[in-house]
Amino acid sequence: MQYPGKVLGIDYGSKRIGIAASDPTRMIAQAVNTIENNERTFDKLVHIIAQEDITLIVVGMPYGQDGGKSSKAIEVEAFIGKLKLLTSITIDTWDESYSSVKAHQAFLDTGMKKKKRRQKHRVDVMAARLMLQEYLDNHR
Repeated sequence: MQYPGKVLGIDYGSKRIGIAASDPTRMIAQAVNTIENNERTFDKLVHIIAQEDITLIVVGMPYGQDGGKSSKAIEVEAFIGKLKLLTSITIDTWDESYSSVKAHQAFLDTGMKKKKRRQKHRVDVMAARLMLQEYLDNHR
């Protein structure tokens, strides 16, 4: 049986980028890691794409409350533009508004201690996982 292949979910942040990946059947999103947003970001992403055998990339797009593009959305579009130069894999976007809020709520729901909830990398990777899972659920 041929599966559609893994999807990489990216929750872009100016300091850190949350990374999640689906299983090959595109049913379940799992947290992968966070990477620092610096001069090595794209090298690390290309490595993850190859290592995880990614067939589609989904980048969270932070739309404004009015549905329009915020200044952060313009920053994300520039990020996507650079990523497109480095890979031939299709890149899609998904509304990730409030993904960090949803990540914090997920931590509360599971009873995670406050000290762990304050670790920013945990929020970033959970936001990426939640955004990707929502994308997968809506594209079945």
